Amino acid sequence: MTFIIVLSCLLLNFYWRRDRMLPVDSWFDSWQGFLRSRQHSLPAFLSDWPGTLPLLAVVMPLIPIGLLLWLASGQFMGLLSFGLHLLLVMYCLPRVNLDALIEDYLERWNRGNFEAAYLHSENLAPGIFDESFDDYARMHAQFTRFVLVCSFRRVLAILFWYILLGPLGSLFYLLVQQTVRSGVLLETEKAQWLAHRLLALLEWLPVRMVSMAFALAGDFVAGFNKLRTRLLEPLDVELGLDLLEECAQKSMGSAEMHDKDSEFALRAAADLSALRALLQRTQMVWVAVLALIVLVV
Repeated sequence: MTFIIVLSCLLLNFYWRRDRMLPVDSWFDSWQGFLRSRQHSLPAFLSDWPGTLPLLAVVMPLIPIGLLLWLASGQFMGLLSFGLHLLLVMYCLPRVNLDALIEDYLERWNRGNFEAAYLHSENLAPGIFDESFDDYARMHAQFTRFVLVCSFRRVLAILFWYILLGPLGSLFYLLVQQTVRSGVLLETEKAQWLAHRLLALLEWLPVRMVSMAFALAGDFVAGFNKLRTRLLEPLDVELGLDLLEECAQKSMGSAEMHDKDSEFALRAAADLSALRALLQRTQMVWVAVLALIVLVV
C-alpha cells in the first residue's frame, strides 16, 4: 500500500492545480494558543521545562489519529485505511502547486515583468519573500530557495517519513515544522533551541537522501562530490538546507549567475527551469527506488 500511496500523492500533488487552502489549516495555531493559556494548570515540574508545551502540541493530536488508524485497520478490505493514509499525507503536502507556481513566475519573469512575478507569487504563497524590494536578483534567489525548501519539506521529506513511519511520522514532522515556524510556544531561548534541534534531527537523514537523489537525477559526479564533502556535518537546520541547495546546484550543473541586466534574467530563468526539471526527475527516482524496495522485500 505504501507504494500506491506515494505514487498517488505525487500524481495528485502535480496535477491538482486548484487552490488547496483548507478550512482546517488554522487548527494548529488555535491548539497552540489553547495550550499556552492552560500552562499555569500544569504541575510545576512540567511547566518549568521549556519543551513541555511544544511536545504536547505535537504529540497529543497524534493520539486520536493513531486510534482512528488502528480502528480502520483491515476494515472494508483495507479501503478505509487506504483512504485515511491518502488524506493524511495529502494534508501534509504544500497548499500551492509548485509546478504551476514556477510556470506562472517564469511566464512573467521572461516578459521582464518582475514586479508582476513578485506580486503573483506572494499572493499565491504568502511568505515567499521577506520584504518588498527592487533588487530582482535577491527576489529571484528567495523564490528559488522557497521552491527548493518547500519541495523538500512539504513533499520529499513528508514522503520519506511516511515510508519510514507511516502517516503519523509525516504528520509529526509537519507539526514540528509548524511549531518552529509559528514560535507561539517557543518563548525562551532554550525552547527555541530544543525545537530547532528536533527539526534538525528529523531533517538530517532526509536532506542527505534527497541530495543523493539529486545526484542520481542530474550530474552524479558533481552532486555526489558536494554531498561527500559535507556528509557528516553537525545537526543544524540552516546547514542542512544549505547542503540541499548546493547539491541541487551542482546536480543541475548551474553556473554562477552574474547580475547583468538581460543576461542575468535569461540565466536566472534557465536555472529555475533546470531546478524544476531536477525536482521532477528526483520524484521519479524516489518512485523507482521505492518500487525496487517493494519488489525485493
